[in-house]
Amino acid sequence: MNIVLTNQIKHALEGVFPSYIITVTKDGYPTNTSLSQVCYVDERHIALPVQTFSKAGKHLQEVPDMFAEVVDPVTLRNWNLELKYLSTVEQGPIFEEMAIKLEKLFSLVGMEDLFHLKGAEIYEVVAVSEQ
Repeated sequence: MNIVLTNQIKHALEGVFPSYIITVTKDGYPTNTSLSQVCYVDERHIALPVQTFSKAGKHLQEVPDMFAEVVDPVTLRNWNLELKYLSTVEQGPIFEEMAIKLEKLFSLVGMEDLFHLKGAEIYEVVAVSEQ
């Protein structure tokens, strides 16, 4: 199946509203985590920030697939993205773009010294549904 992230979904990746990821433990228990951003990479890929993903990161090592929920700030539509982990990058254009966005976001609330991007996890979007 060839999934394409449409312009409607791209609006939801601008970080106006928090996004959520849902991972599953190896025992099948779901957990969710809120994120400051989900970054558009291309029509079939997104990137998630590695900041404090200790619990989610552990679950991803056990079960490398997850779901993300993003909200379009214009229409308030929710989109569910089924994701497959591909790799983590710690440098390059995607990492730099995310680091700049996070720095700006956290500087608005005086927390720029507390959060630093450790990596950008790249995911293939394998399914999209509107909630």
